[in-house]
Amino acid sequence: MLRSGSIMDDIIKYQEKIKKLQSNFMLITAMDTLVTARDTNVQVHRIQQTLTTMVHPNVQMVQAAQYFNSCPRPSRIFHGRQAILDQMSNYFKQDDGKQHVYLLYGLGGSGKTQLALKFIAQSLTHFSDIFLIDTSTIGAIETGLKSIAVAKSSGTAAEDALLWLTRKQEQWLLLFDNADDPKINLNTWLPQCDHGNIIITSRNPELCVYAGSSTQVSDMQETEAVELLIKAAVQKSTPENIKIAAEIVKVLYYLPLAIVQAGAFIAKSGSMDI
Repeated sequence: MLRSGSIMDDIIKYQEKIKKLQSNFMLITAMDTLVTARDTNVQVHRIQQTLTTMVHPNVQMVQAAQYFNSCPRPSRIFHGRQAILDQMSNYFKQDDGKQHVYLLYGLGGSGKTQLALKFIAQSLTHFSDIFLIDTSTIGAIETGLKSIAVAKSSGTAAEDALLWLTRKQEQWLLLFDNADDPKINLNTWLPQCDHGNIIITSRNPELCVYAGSSTQVSDMQETEAVELLIKAAVQKSTPENIKIAAEIVKVLYYLPLAIVQAGAFIAKSGSMDI
């Protein structure tokens, strides 16, 4: 009986130890679960941080690249206007500590936008950043400025872009294209600072009030117009073709856009004598 009682006591002691071990095991398991969960959360957080630093800049770079590429190169058949291009070049090279604003104004189809793009293509190394903004409506202006803000990681609003341009004391260039609506107060959208460069194309000569220099872009000289038509029509510069081209450009009032469109039509027909 003593032996059996002793054995029972031992069994009870073992049972108590087993219960304690079970409790300890459950506690350790629970702690391990918490640690694992914590470590997992840390890992997830680290992964999120990595994705933020690796992915978002790339997205912004793509957006920036898309935005900068939205400023197209001039037409390959651009011809003439060298006097205006030289005047623009001399103006923007001035180092007078002022913001340079140049206005190209004239009738629709006179080639203002192409002239601005040609100047930009010839002066890429002079400017640190180049932005084209469709200025036909207030909504388009806001969209263009928002794109600049996103591309430069300075925010998402038009005001953020203007603030970035105001603080960025480098040779950036803004092209406000098709600023034709007289109801739009363009001064609202011009960076208020003493640095930077701006080109405005418009049918409205009253915008001269904002410009340090301006040029009226009118019809082309007959010689330039004839050469442009022959080039656009992909024809040889023969005496006969020059004579026919002179008659055509006269009817088109020497307007570049009309001449280019006529040239494209002639190119399809294959002959100047249409």
